[in-house]
Amino acid sequence: MARGPSLANKCQILFGGAILLILAGALSVPWMRLEQSVEESQREMSRQLAETWLRNGFDLNRTEGIPIPIRVVMVERIEEGGIADIFVEQSYRQFVAEPAVAEFFSTVSTEGGVLYRYAHALRESQWRAIQDRQFVNFAPHASELSLGDPLRAILVIERTSSFASKQIQSNRWYLVVGGVVAVALAVVVFSLILTKLIFSPVRRLRASAEKVRRGELHVRSALRTGDELEELSRAFDVMLDEVDNVQSSLRSMNESLDLKVVELSEVNVGLFESNRLKSEFLANVSHELRTPLNSIIGFAELLDEIARTDASADPKRVRYISNILTSARLLLDMINELLDMAKIEAGRMSLAVVPASVADILEGLQTIMRPQAMAKQIEFLASVDPDLTTVETDPGKLQQILYNFLSNAVKFSPAGGKIRIEAQSITVETRPAVRISVRDEGEGIPFDLQETIFEKFRQVDASHTKMHGGTGLGLAICRELAHMLGATVGVVSEPGRGATFFVEVPVYFRVKERQPLMGKSEGVR
Repeated sequence: MARGPSLANKCQILFGGAILLILAGALSVPWMRLEQSVEESQREMSRQLAETWLRNGFDLNRTEGIPIPIRVVMVERIEEGGIADIFVEQSYRQFVAEPAVAEFFSTVSTEGGVLYRYAHALRESQWRAIQDRQFVNFAPHASELSLGDPLRAILVIERTSSFASKQIQSNRWYLVVGGVVAVALAVVVFSLILTKLIFSPVRRLRASAEKVRRGELHVRSALRTGDELEELSRAFDVMLDEVDNVQSSLRSMNESLDLKVVELSEVNVGLFESNRLKSEFLANVSHELRTPLNSIIGFAELLDEIARTDASADPKRVRYISNILTSARLLLDMINELLDMAKIEAGRMSLAVVPASVADILEGLQTIMRPQAMAKQIEFLASVDPDLTTVETDPGKLQQILYNFLSNAVKFSPAGGKIRIEAQSITVETRPAVRISVRDEGEGIPFDLQETIFEKFRQVDASHTKMHGGTGLGLAICRELAHMLGATVGVVSEPGRGATFFVEVPVYFRVKERQPLMGKSEGVR
């Protein structure tokens, strides 16, 4: 990021501009008044010359033959048009229009300087007091006698003063130079004051902050200015003390955490090894338990068949053998579930992906589950989309998932109820899939348990007096198998209105690749 002007440069530029504007505004008044003052002085000088001439001009005999810028223009000549002087005509009209006005003044710029022209009205009363009969004919005029104090002549003084022009220019130069010097001195003084009072402490604070940014937390600014900057420095130092204390605490906590992590890693290794041994033990024990249990079931089935064909058999013997078979088969189901979970956790569960027909799988499951359903007078209602295509999956694993759903539906549905099986094509994340759902008419699942029932050893009714048996592994196995198939399982239920378990199987199987440590890769078909 590009760095802008520094604080010192900004302050100097802004203060210099402000001082320049202030001085320019302050000096503009004497700048304009200077020319007016010179004009007023020249007017006063011309007025004094006129008064001197009026008092002594005729007596001193200085109106003829001497190059003095004073002349008298008679009204008769102006009225006859004998004077081609605009200034005289303007002054004449002014004096006639306003009898109370006695003088008229104007300036004209020339090559030799400024020409100052002054006109003074000579009326009848003043004319009689200053008349000189040697040079002027004072014969009375009939038209003038009828006026109270008529205008008789105009005294005109024309003076060119190069000194006044030079004074104006030199004074203006003095104003400009003085203003520039004042601005420069003000900027210099202001810079020195700001550098001493503000910039130096701020630079020290910035240097301290830069060191802190590099990790030197022991740095302290320790300003002693006696103003707000010292308070800021003190607050900054207190903050650094707090940061230093916090970092010390964090270092101690990190050391403790490192020890805990080492301990936890050792414990985790032990737990992992224990879990592995547990899984292997369960797999081995479950496998070993199934062999004698299959023998027990086989001999029990043989005894049951003999008892049922013997007409003289005791009815209790038939019932006892049936109870043995039922308990043995339940125990075998539990052992199979434990074996499946152990295989999944040990990573020994393999897949055999082939194109499978969902309709055939559902038909076979209904045939398998129909005896259990008929025992409770439960009816299967199947609805399969006729346009349903085959899916690439492991039909045995998919059948195991659906078998668990149907087994639970039969188990929890009331006698005489109905179980609805549906299969339809859907789209999941822009990919074709098949959704298979099993809906029962049981008591339903509370909302707070609809996620936890897919965890291991979790059941809706986990009390010792529960009505239905089971290990709580069926749905957990369904979720793990669905994950292996790239499918998704879920449940939709309302308490008292049954439950709908579903599985969404992609039409095309995608092998999941191991995720690399860096980056992300997608599975390939």
